[in-house]
Amino acid sequence: MFYGTLAGALAYHEDRGNVAWSAGTVTDPQREAALLRASEALDGIYGPRFPGKKATRTQERAWPRVGAVDHCADEPIPEGDTPAEIETAAYALALAELQSPGSSTPTLTLGKSVKRQKVGNIEREFFSPAVPITLESLRPVLTAVEDALRCILTPDTSKGGTFTLDRF
Repeated sequence: MFYGTLAGALAYHEDRGNVAWSAGTVTDPQREAALLRASEALDGIYGPRFPGKKATRTQERAWPRVGAVDHCADEPIPEGDTPAEIETAAYALALAELQSPGSSTPTLTLGKSVKRQKVGNIEREFFSPAVPITLESLRPVLTAVEDALRCILTPDTSKGGTFTLDRF
């Protein structure tokens, strides 16, 4: 199960001139697979920041939810609804998934990155990160997805939250 519909994804990409989505060489099963991967990635990446809680513990996707709020409108999102913003984000991410399957959830091996390598008499030097590397810091960011979800996501306080700048 994925967010949105094939028809909705087609309309979204046609409106934006994304011809790769409707290319004759792409099949509906490929589009559905891209939508599924995009939906799974949305839940995995953004799920902890979705407001409210899942409507039922056993549901496959993170939406629909109970107690969710649209932060921009300061209005509740009706229980049982999957907001249009979630579908829009899935459509945007699905194009990236169609063009490069797995791009939204890359397999990463956290280890030492080579800074310098010499072949004769074998010499290697590794970077030492000044800031700890986390899985979240290595995930790709698609601004179209971030923009679509901005009113739905709860603020990420681990990134400093928000503040007001007063002028004197």
